Amino acid sequence: MPYIYKDHAGELPHRHSRLRVVLADDHAILRQGLRAILDAEADLEVIGEASNVQDTVALSRCLQPDVVITDVSLAKGSGIQAIGQLRRECAGVRIVMLTGENSQECARAAMAAGAHAYIVKDSAVEVLLRAIRSESPDYELPEIPARAVGKGRHNIQRPAGTHVAEMTARELQVLIGVALGYSSKRIAGNLGRSVKTIEKHRFKMMRKLGLHNAAAVTRYAIDNGFLQAGGEASAPRPDEIFPHT
Repeated sequence: MPYIYKDHAGELPHRHSRLRVVLADDHAILRQGLRAILDAEADLEVIGEASNVQDTVALSRCLQPDVVITDVSLAKGSGIQAIGQLRRECAGVRIVMLTGENSQECARAAMAAGAHAYIVKDSAVEVLLRAIRSESPDYELPEIPARAVGKGRHNIQRPAGTHVAEMTARELQVLIGVALGYSSKRIAGNLGRSVKTIEKHRFKMMRKLGLHNAAAVTRYAIDNGFLQAGGEASAPRPDEIFPHT
């Protein structure tokens, strides 16, 4: 059941000088601890809490927060699955993933879905605060070491080519979207950008990588660990990452 703090019920976001935060995590103790940390900051205030995807979206629609902090794994669904809907329902909202999932697969799924930052729960508090306060509209690349996950040959990642280092975070998002087979219109809607802007990023990404069509982008993504072949990725399915528009 979602919780709205009475002091903030019915108030409009523009009346607040502090950043208004909604917490989404299925562990009540973690939410309480995080709320205490954030409320101690002069420029932050927690205005509501939820434990599942449906309540998180409904609460955010009602309160229109500046920031939503959510886990990858929530009761009754995935926090990554909710990102697209949160961005559609809450204009300008900043979405920070705070999770125990220390894997590149989940980080890439969050990036593709339109999250602004991906923070592992054992990070320093300052890392989370910096992500909350950031005014950058672009994704903040996480510092997650490459590692083999689970068993089987499909979980072995090949090192990315040198051209990856030359790409921007937004171009990486577009790379993943194209590799998943989605149109520029769908990627644009999910990332809150115009189709023209996405086409621009797509052109630059393909030029940097020397790729000439979507099939080549998909193969490159698979070969370099951005996408698993055969639907065996540990990240959510493509239809969960990019919801239908």
